[in-house]
Amino acid sequence: MVREGRQSFRSIICSSTRSVAAIVIAWQLMSGLASAIDIEDMRWGFNGKVALNRFNILSVLVRNPTPQPFDGEMRLVKKLGGAATVDARIVEPVSLAPFSSKWVQFYPYVNGAWGNSVGNETWWLQYGRGETVEVPQPRVAKYQRVILDDSSGLGPRGGVLRRMPENLFPSFISATDGLQVVALDREPRTWIPTQKECFLEWIDLGGTVVLLHGSNGKFPDFSGPLAVLNSPLDDRRYGAGRVMKVGMQRAQFNEDEARQAFVSLPKNHLQPNEKPEDPIDYVDPTEQNQANPNAYGEGADPFSASSFMGQLKEMTKPEHNWILLHFMFWVYIAMVFPGCYLLGKRWSDFRVVYAGLLGTVVLFSFLFSIVGQRGYGEATAVHSVAIAKALPDGGLDVAAWSNVFVTSGAYYTIKHNGRGALYSTCNESEQVNGEINNGADGSFRVDIPPFSNREFAIRIKLPAGSPKIKVDSFKLADARLAELELSIDGVKPEETQFVNALFGDRFYTLHWQNGKLKLAGDAGDAASMLKVQNMQNWSRNQYGYGYDYQHEGPTVKDRFNQMYTPLLSRSLNVARESEARQVRLPPDLVRIFLYAKMPAEFAVQSTSLGGHNGEVLYCVDVPLPAQ
Repeated sequence: MVREGRQSFRSIICSSTRSVAAIVIAWQLMSGLASAIDIEDMRWGFNGKVALNRFNILSVLVRNPTPQPFDGEMRLVKKLGGAATVDARIVEPVSLAPFSSKWVQFYPYVNGAWGNSVGNETWWLQYGRGETVEVPQPRVAKYQRVILDDSSGLGPRGGVLRRMPENLFPSFISATDGLQVVALDREPRTWIPTQKECFLEWIDLGGTVVLLHGSNGKFPDFSGPLAVLNSPLDDRRYGAGRVMKVGMQRAQFNEDEARQAFVSLPKNHLQPNEKPEDPIDYVDPTEQNQANPNAYGEGADPFSASSFMGQLKEMTKPEHNWILLHFMFWVYIAMVFPGCYLLGKRWSDFRVVYAGLLGTVVLFSFLFSIVGQRGYGEATAVHSVAIAKALPDGGLDVAAWSNVFVTSGAYYTIKHNGRGALYSTCNESEQVNGEINNGADGSFRVDIPPFSNREFAIRIKLPAGSPKIKVDSFKLADARLAELELSIDGVKPEETQFVNALFGDRFYTLHWQNGKLKLAGDAGDAASMLKVQNMQNWSRNQYGYGYDYQHEGPTVKDRFNQMYTPLLSRSLNVARESEARQVRLPPDLVRIFLYAKMPAEFAVQSTSLGGHNGEVLYCVDVPLPAQ
């Protein structure tokens, strides 16, 4: 019996040991799987650079060097000065087969400091079980020009344009901010339908395609949706964009040839006799700010996300009952002293005095929490402004800024009914307890305390909603509009705040008459209309400084109206007087700007976020019939 008991005890010990060993081995395997990826390459933007105050692409090449599959996530976090984490984290799921690699793309919003600098922002990738790697600091360029290359990187070399693997081109229009020129010497072989759709939408909104000779000495021949690029013309318009043919191979497309081809495109504005380091893809200079680094001049973008979000936040400030709060404050002071003092003289017992003091603190803490938390209309509200550019399929390319005010603290999921949603709080100083998943089905989950605000920016493509505009009549006189009448469907006159038309380099005012838009007058050139320098002063006062509870500030309607001209400038990518003077459209195109009430299609798809109030600047390019 003793021997049998010993054997039984030994078997139990051995079995337990094997179980513990199995658990340890499984844990080690899981730990290995969780961190079993290597980062092999990181690339900013389309050509290694970023556009400030815009969403940008960060492409990361990851590899799984193990025989086990990897299924996890990578997180991109922003830090201030490399120490304190700010903004919300951006999360991307990653699945990798054994011994395989793939590109993972993030879409962070890059803030701009004075001039052309990302300031103290640094970006870090987190993955596996605590692995962290710093992302290289990006260079800055307002316009990015690239030539698409074979995904393997084995294509021909040479030429002045930076090479970009074709497989890194985005699949949604919201990720193309900053891209100005794409050169092609062959048809992209690896593109999926969404990439082709995005490419054509980018051209329609103003992108420029340069077609070069391929290795066979001929221009590429495109098929499928890209067949619209086939044309006998050397330079033709596609929407607001251009398709240009240059009869040479990429190695021959040198600096001089590129300058000649791009002479009519928006460009950097250099002082006379100044030669940039990279003349084809150069960082905008900041001559004015070099003399005075603190000056808010030509080198800065006055229409950053904070400019709009600061105004929106002012619309939903909690409207406290300041008279009652002041009355309660003085009553509280009186009850603490001399109230507790008199209580002590009445009852010579310190326990009574302490109980009275504690009771007063608890009572008024509760009262202040109730009265002080009375928020904007006692209800959750969302205020937004947006720029919506019409797309050929009736959809809209949207850049929007919003402020959410909530009365109940909770985790809220912010999501919009569209494709390619990119979110960011654009925050430069505060850590945000939230998680952003950008991309085809993007969303933003964030913790919002009670009676507080959360601002955010979004880029997205909405599937419908573009106003339909038809030219009924127009006349020119001395290359200016003398008559214009438009029929419009999709925007109501009573919901419209401002309407302008841009023809050539001049703005015109339009007004409603019998349900149609008609020419009302000449508003001057772009520099006169946009008033960039004045808008810089507006941007500095974005948070409504100078207003308090005793002095009523601008109304919600006033604040929306004040944002019209900055939105107009932002839609044209103009932040300087010198850029405003170069605004010009093709002679057979008129651009209509309608600033109107924001429809429900733009709203956050959440019943818990209450009412939605906003304005949207529609930008619609309308071809003019031949005279």
